[in-house]
Amino acid sequence: MKPILNTLRYTTGILMLGGALTLGLYGLSSINNLSFADEDDDDHERSNRYSETSEKRYNQEGSYKKEGSSKNIEPTPTPGTTTADAAAYKAECGSCHIAYPAHFLPARSWHAIMTTLDDHYGDDATVSDTAQANILAYLSAHSASNHSRMMASIRDSVTPMRITELPYYKRKHREVPERLVQGNPEVRSFSQCDSCHKNAAKGKFDEDNVVIPGYGRWDD
Repeated sequence: MKPILNTLRYTTGILMLGGALTLGLYGLSSINNLSFADEDDDDHERSNRYSETSEKRYNQEGSYKKEGSSKNIEPTPTPGTTTADAAAYKAECGSCHIAYPAHFLPARSWHAIMTTLDDHYGDDATVSDTAQANILAYLSAHSASNHSRMMASIRDSVTPMRITELPYYKRKHREVPERLVQGNPEVRSFSQCDSCHKNAAKGKFDEDNVVIPGYGRWDD
């Protein structure tokens, strides 16, 4: 009888030890899985923070700098929006007359003007194909929208070819006598903006700085 009891005790001990080892291994496996899950969550969170930081850096600086790299990946500029485009316009067109602000006319008007340079209001103002394309891109990128004050009362089907013919322009100059402009040998035309607007070259046409040659300061 005693040997049988010893055998039972031995078998029971083996079973209990095996169960304990099984539970222990299962616990370690669960802990490892939880650890890996936490690491995945941390990696995902770090990835989100990196994306947000990168996007913020791109929005603030206009360029993207890859983590760990000293090189910037510059965004491709929109045609006509660089300082070189503006300089080309002022150099080519400003050599004959004031470089009129692009927002004085809609894009369709600038296109019509730039594609007929061989007869530019009676003169041949032809430029190279490259210069023509760059200038047109600049004018189009900064042209007047259909909702601007300059385009008030202008239908989409109409393509104005002269700034001086715009209703907005006429309204702003309606009180200026023609004798002070067209009859003035120092001005001769309403298109000679810089003759009276002393800051026209800077794109400023406020009434406070209007001085008509041979007449003096103008206050309407």
